[in-house]
Amino acid sequence: MSGFVKWGIRCLVGAAGMAVVIWILYLAPIGVPPRPMPVRASLSPFSHVFVIMMENQGPGVLNSPDAPFLRQLARRWAVDTAYYGVTHPSLPNYVALITGRTLGSHSDDPRQRFPLPTLVQAMEARGLTWQAVMESLPDVGYRGNWYPNGPSAIQMPARALYAKKHDPFLLIPALAQDPRQRQHVVPLSVLRRELVSGHVPNLVFLVPNLCHDMHGQPNAAGAACPAADRTALLAEGDRFLAQWIPRILHSPAWRGNAVIFVTWDEGEWPGGWPWPWRVRQWIAAGPEAPAVWGWPGFGRIGGGQVPLVIVAREGPHPLRLNLWADHYSLLKTLEAAWHLPELGHTASPQVPLLTPFLVPPR
Repeated sequence: MSGFVKWGIRCLVGAAGMAVVIWILYLAPIGVPPRPMPVRASLSPFSHVFVIMMENQGPGVLNSPDAPFLRQLARRWAVDTAYYGVTHPSLPNYVALITGRTLGSHSDDPRQRFPLPTLVQAMEARGLTWQAVMESLPDVGYRGNWYPNGPSAIQMPARALYAKKHDPFLLIPALAQDPRQRQHVVPLSVLRRELVSGHVPNLVFLVPNLCHDMHGQPNAAGAACPAADRTALLAEGDRFLAQWIPRILHSPAWRGNAVIFVTWDEGEWPGGWPWPWRVRQWIAAGPEAPAVWGWPGFGRIGGGQVPLVIVAREGPHPLRLNLWADHYSLLKTLEAAWHLPELGHTASPQVPLLTPFLVPPR
């Protein structure tokens, strides 16, 4: 056997060995996830739903000393302790929440477009109303990628507060190109007036700005809330929730079967050296995450575990359940309550409804 052939064999054996090591350390399934709880009751239509999307935190934020309001909220209301983002990075998680799909995106590029049917179009077909409330949006229906400092920039400017990558509605061509639909994408000041009057849409999708969603601005000169200052970001996000959730709870809109869902787009990178358990934590998956290379036994890639706090006016609380779910479950729950068609992955029987958090046990 020639030296070249022996060298080739050693390379193949070494590559195979490395693949096995990577699989064992990074991709092998982490036990059997909790099975979805059986649904024993149907959902009543929601009167008002408020979805508040925060950024880049794992479940530990619910116990953080820097987030006292959030700790109190989680103790008083309901928490899913087995809830996951769909993927990384941020943008496709937002798209998944209103379309049930990501089209395979793993990018925050605000130039992406997703020609997909959406939850809000289905709502309109049933006579239901909706609104996307974006803090620091300069004008109704603003179409720039960032604000301020960079309406057409691809990379996030140091002083940006509004980010289109967190505004999935304007990534959908059928919504972004229709002036009437863009009127549903509004600044936070609009919601402030509506909560006073009580004239609030059925669905409010509320996104704080980059200083209030626990994400932060780039670590660069001029940033008011750099991403590296984690303590300050948690405190600012907590103050935002402490201001706006009580406003909702004390508004005329808080009646009937009203509910607030507070969640985060994706789990944060745990920091430090990328040890296997840290990588596995970051890519931990919910029920409809894709299997690596399409091989179910080879592990799944998801968006990591994130908090989900449910403040349901007619739901059981305080409550903590280990219901294996992800952002598709939240979308599927809204579809089920309003009798809307199931979009994308929400049609999968593997994706559970969040019914146990919304219907008291009989």
